[in-house]
Amino acid sequence: MSSVLLRDFVLQIAICSERAACIARYIRFMHSDFNSIIQEKQRNDLFDYCLVFLYYESILFLLVDENHQHLDADYKTLADVIIQEVIKRDLYPKLDQRIFGEEDGSLKLQSSAEKIIIDVTGTDEDIVTLLKQLFNNKSSRSIETLANIISSSFDITLPEHYQHSLRRIPEDFSIDLSNIGIWIDPVDGTQQYINGTDGIIDPHTGITIDGLPTALVLIGCFDIRHGNAIIGVINRAFHQRIDAFKWKSLIYWGTALPDGKFNNLDDVCKETRNNDKQVLLHGSVNTSNKLLAIALKQANVFLVTKAAAYNWDLCAAHAIILSVNGQILDLRQTLDFYKQNQSLMNLNLTAFPIVYNKKISSSHFNPKDYACAPFIAYHNQQDLVDILQLLASDSIAFD
Repeated sequence: MSSVLLRDFVLQIAICSERAACIARYIRFMHSDFNSIIQEKQRNDLFDYCLVFLYYESILFLLVDENHQHLDADYKTLADVIIQEVIKRDLYPKLDQRIFGEEDGSLKLQSSAEKIIIDVTGTDEDIVTLLKQLFNNKSSRSIETLANIISSSFDITLPEHYQHSLRRIPEDFSIDLSNIGIWIDPVDGTQQYINGTDGIIDPHTGITIDGLPTALVLIGCFDIRHGNAIIGVINRAFHQRIDAFKWKSLIYWGTALPDGKFNNLDDVCKETRNNDKQVLLHGSVNTSNKLLAIALKQANVFLVTKAAAYNWDLCAAHAIILSVNGQILDLRQTLDFYKQNQSLMNLNLTAFPIVYNKKISSSHFNPKDYACAPFIAYHNQQDLVDILQLLASDSIAFD
């Protein structure tokens, strides 16, 4: 497979993310009985949560209270499945066998238990026919409009400032697509997407902690040889409300190639919080949103002590964090290494990154195969050292 310009490739991913955001927004508000197109998908690691502030010396902990289980199911929506298949269709065709995601590309009909494959590669008329099946043969203008958005003929144009930000990438910088795999999460934060509430912003940090703005489209590229995250695009599909049913998105991108770390974070995140304390995030709820807070330097460290997040949750944000010289590490391995070697000078604490090429298969898919180990994310290595010193002096339980 021939190489492509990195600028063009990141732009194509960003456009795919915006088409995904358009689909997610339209489906969320197109139908009065939105919840009828939701299908349960069993998962036992989702919890209701609240934020608790705890000051410990110079560290501000934002802890997630997971002691009370509220949910025992994730939700699979029409948006999830369609978006994943649209991204597979719209990215470079020869990549389609190396694009992986949480969904299996199928959905059950409302009117029966029949499971159908979601195929968005046909004509506009084919897509309309498919959607009518999914909506129990209802014929309406809204279905035709959705089909038009899904269609590859529907033009997606990004605002000029995104095009301008890509000029940070040298115009002759190319990338070999034959070495790339992609993890997709079509709508991360599905529960917030379903609930449909406005966002809540923590006044201390500026972190968006709940509501529709935490529902993100995630597209992360990794090197299939060593598994490292290399390109990430995150689309906050519900960034800003325009009116009762219209929202504007915000796209974050970053690259983490050996000789090419670039991002647009300075362009899209102008506002900062001047905290006099370090901010630590904990818990597996809204994982990618918390990782984005690390990349944006709204928080210092993010800890997850159970294997409750997946490759599709982490890969995109991981690349963006790497673009600001941060990292996501296997927490257990890093902590063990630190305990054994903390008396030495100039420790290399980055030897255990989370990688994304283990057990990848397009023919056999089992989500449990892609659960990430407990991890620690940070944007500044001194923050990592500080928290490892605390953890090394205490006992930490891993699930």
